[in-house]
Amino acid sequence: MDLPITFLPPRRRGVMIHGGLALVLAGTVGGALYFAINGGVGGPFVLLLLLAGIAGLALGLILYRLYALLNASYTLERDGLRLRWGLRAETLPIHGIEWVRPASDLAARLPLPPLSFPGGILGIVSTADLGPVEFLGSELAPMLLVATPNRVYAISPAAPNAFLKAFRNTIEMGSLESIPSYSALPAAYLVRVWQDRLARILLGLGLAFTLLLFVAVSLAVPGVAQVSLGFDANGQPIAPVPGEQLLLLPVLGGLAWVIDVVAGLLLYRRSEYRPAAYLLWSAGAVCSFTLILGAAYILNIL
Repeated sequence: MDLPITFLPPRRRGVMIHGGLALVLAGTVGGALYFAINGGVGGPFVLLLLLAGIAGLALGLILYRLYALLNASYTLERDGLRLRWGLRAETLPIHGIEWVRPASDLAARLPLPPLSFPGGILGIVSTADLGPVEFLGSELAPMLLVATPNRVYAISPAAPNAFLKAFRNTIEMGSLESIPSYSALPAAYLVRVWQDRLARILLGLGLAFTLLLFVAVSLAVPGVAQVSLGFDANGQPIAPVPGEQLLLLPVLGGLAWVIDVVAGLLLYRRSEYRPAAYLLWSAGAVCSFTLILGAAYILNIL
């Protein structure tokens, strides 16, 4: 048997569900902003902005779960098992694995973490018999349990029988050397990014400009009756709208900044892609600063 062997989780249903949700949420964000721009002010306008913000945050979460599913793997080596799911990574020394068995062998059904659906059964639950169980899987049907002294990992290789056979063969071969256990959490990854001075400066500038845009526009709107938010094809100001619609600028700026931050965090993991991450974070700061200048121009401050 040639090692290492990489097993992948089932992806088809998860990609379809997450992709469909992403399209629905993206349409919700676009539709809410469209009706906010073309509608009136008052309660509906504020609710549309709130809907766009909530849908935008949900869209970011769904896109990360989709990215994690597409990059998930279970790699069996002679000296250990490496689990990866998005920014979550775990290395289990082979001598530290007590047993591996199908979840269907349990007498009682395992409770699932919140927000579990095909393509993303993720999280930690506490059980009376097994203790803490961390789920890193996409489907319930091929779920296997990997027990260690500290916790049990629930994984879902697409070929569970092949995984079990390969694991038994690996145990029979014996370990050549002991590899250290390793655990990477998304929170620890964010701390590592924040320790990068350039990343900290760019992210800090983007956040500062975005907050400044929200504060400045929120303070200016009560004193503005009508504003023109753009120009027509001839370069002339378009028809003025109620001043409250100026709040669209910080909402759009905030959404753009969040997208740039999330995309940059995904690229930062690989050293060869870090210049692209820095570029995205720079773009987030420049976008918010440009919107500040635009708001100042609209309000005749510049």
